[in-house]
Amino acid sequence: MFGNVPSEYTPSEEHWPDLLFTMPEHHMIRNRSSVNATTEILERPVEENGWEDETAFIHVDEDRAYTHGEFIEMVNRFGNALRSLGVEPGDRVLWRANERPETIAFNFAIWKIGAIATPATLTQSRREVGYVVDDIEARVVVGQTDTMEEVYHAVEGSETVEHVIGTPTADPVPNDVDIDVEVHDYERLVADADTELDAVDTDPFDVANICYTGGTTGKPKGCMWTHASNISNSVLTKRDRALTPNDRVYTHAPIGHAFGMEERTLFSWHGGATQIIKQTPKPVDVLKVLDEYDVTKFVGVPTMWRLMLDREDNEEYDLSSLELVGLSGEMTDKETFDRITERIGFEPCNLVGMTPTGKFFIVSHEGEQKVAPENSVGRPAPGYEAKVVDEDGAELERGEMGQLAVRGPTGIAYWQNEHPEIEERARKDSLGGWSLLDDIYYKDEDGWLWFETRLDNMIVSGGRQIAAPEVEEVLNDHPEVTESAVVGKPDETRGEIVKAFVSLRPGTEPSDELKAELQEFVKDRMAKYKYPREIEFFDELPKDEVGKIQRAQLRERERE
Repeated sequence: MFGNVPSEYTPSEEHWPDLLFTMPEHHMIRNRSSVNATTEILERPVEENGWEDETAFIHVDEDRAYTHGEFIEMVNRFGNALRSLGVEPGDRVLWRANERPETIAFNFAIWKIGAIATPATLTQSRREVGYVVDDIEARVVVGQTDTMEEVYHAVEGSETVEHVIGTPTADPVPNDVDIDVEVHDYERLVADADTELDAVDTDPFDVANICYTGGTTGKPKGCMWTHASNISNSVLTKRDRALTPNDRVYTHAPIGHAFGMEERTLFSWHGGATQIIKQTPKPVDVLKVLDEYDVTKFVGVPTMWRLMLDREDNEEYDLSSLELVGLSGEMTDKETFDRITERIGFEPCNLVGMTPTGKFFIVSHEGEQKVAPENSVGRPAPGYEAKVVDEDGAELERGEMGQLAVRGPTGIAYWQNEHPEIEERARKDSLGGWSLLDDIYYKDEDGWLWFETRLDNMIVSGGRQIAAPEVEEVLNDHPEVTESAVVGKPDETRGEIVKAFVSLRPGTEPSDELKAELQEFVKDRMAKYKYPREIEFFDELPKDEVGKIQRAQLRERERE
């Protein structure tokens, strides 16, 4: 298990039984001696169904359609290019780019040669990308033209990175960056690369992806997805969304985020659906895509819907082609749910998932039909089971609130490079194949699941998870700050916004100018969406008798 990476980076063998549960229908995938995700998710469906000349996706920014055959050639060219650089099975390749044709090909090319793909978003700062580069010990890093400066800074000081690739071309290395790596243009690398590529015989449990969480304790955790789990996810989603070649599917979620990446690399291929891709879309762009490209199935976050529906011209766009609308990334409030229902003429579907498992495992629909009542999150997706448990793991009665536990063809497996606490976290998060969510749910008398609240101090703003301790860590580095506490404040548009309570050093006067300075300080050191949109100064933050900041009091204060 996890045979393509050193054992010290993976869960200990005694923990493997917690990760191995699967429904009988997926034993065929896991019991094979070798199985490659690119072959099973992309190439086999195309070959068996004769889809080579059918449209795989439409790139709105280019106004161009790509066939499955063209896309497979793109995958093979990049895989051969990576091999020419010496990339071997088990090597880690990090990519940081937005919604472009070659970006979608990155995962498939990396999987096909047995290497491991790690995505990053363009909003992640050099500090955040650098942490991941060092944690996975990346050998190759791929960046995007006009955004390469952050990549160069991120790999500065790395002892493992040998190659940096810019797509479509690499920006010059800044004078203030000292790196000893080879820099390549993607266009040149793939221009003469062979269009044929044999897939590596990967074990079903070889690692295919390491995707990072938002970091519930201030440091993101690397979550390992295997070839088998990726294949299972693709097969299951084709079924639970009733995908066919007549579908046109779209999501606005960033491709460098686990949510956006799995939507584009796992979920449409088995059904032969056509993907619509658009770089960094604004609300008006999403409306245009849904209208002009006759999208049938759309998955997004409630915040995007609120922004779309708040536009005065939103009724001018024809959304009648929509057959399925999925909502994820944050829980949907009733007002937003009702507004969406009124606009599209049917109820949207809730989808519950998390980065460690790489799949939506609770859904409120069957095929294209919503079946759950009102705003319930639904029931387990095909291939999964769920129960509500108490703090000891015992299943609770209907109507009782507790922690949600799920199991299926994916489990929680964390990358453990010099993180001794991760093994214990994995034990806490999973037991006997059951994965525990840091959320409180209850199950009604009919078996439908309902979300109540979060267990941790993660802020969900606009569908993106923000770890409060991570923001606090940056704020506390400012020379005028003594300490800070960050909480989520309810917001009609984003669901929550980041609010910081800050205690200043003696002699420092609070001011609006200092608030703006602190906001810019955070923006310069983190992904910009994580900055505190509100800051309030306190002489002293509320604490208990042992000196622990009482964040619960601050959260309650913002909800009054």
